[in-house]
Amino acid sequence: MRTRAIKRFYVRTPGKRTVLHFRQKKTSHATCGSCCKKLNRPRLTSMEVRKLSKSSRRPERPYPELCSKCMREKIKSRLR
Repeated sequence: MRTRAIKRFYVRTPGKRTVLHFRQKKTSHATCGSCCKKLNRPRLTSMEVRKLSKSSRRPERPYPELCSKCMREKIKSRLR
């Protein structure tokens, strides 16, 4: 795939030719939906996430897109 979403590298081969190789860019860190704090999750590409089991793709708790502090506050506010 020749898109700008894939990082391009020039590699020198043993036959003294310079060829273009393509590698996936690193994914950004997962962040909290409300406070934008970095979440404690591995940085995986979509291809790597697809190979994981469903339970290890995301935390099994309410509001997995929030950090634990924001999740507690949201649950408290819903109960009030």
